[in-house]
Amino acid sequence: MRAIFASVFVLLSMSAAAFACPDFGQTGATYTLTGEQLYSPQDYPVTAGGGNSLAECGFNNTGYVISAPDFSFILSGTGAYERLEIEVTQADCDTVLLVNSADATWFFDDDTNGTLPVVNLYGTSNTEGRVDVWVGTYGTQACSATLQMETW
Repeated sequence: MRAIFASVFVLLSMSAAAFACPDFGQTGATYTLTGEQLYSPQDYPVTAGGGNSLAECGFNNTGYVISAPDFSFILSGTGAYERLEIEVTQADCDTVLLVNSADATWFFDDDTNGTLPVVNLYGTSNTEGRVDVWVGTYGTQACSATLQMETW
């Protein structure tokens, strides 16, 4: 009997951990933008961080995020541009970026731009549609940050 209870406890624990991971089935603050609008950089204030460890969620990365994306961008008209750059331009702590592109591919960065993360998406399969962005932290403490999106 004890083994059955232990098995149930393990299964429930694993289920709870899965629910505490980044979930692109949820939506964040939603913005509808075109490639032309993003040709001028657009800034979005955010509280970076969260309680979900990316490493414990099966990502091969270090960082902490919330479950729902911080932002869900509905993008169109990006085909005329070489790339979409997503970056943290200001932060009061060490930040990371987790991006789920329009074709459901995961991208991660930590400190490409000195101490700030940058993700570049290429091709309309990655940029036409919904792009979800998590602004996380390297450590467990949350902080104020600014996300910037721009087409090039």
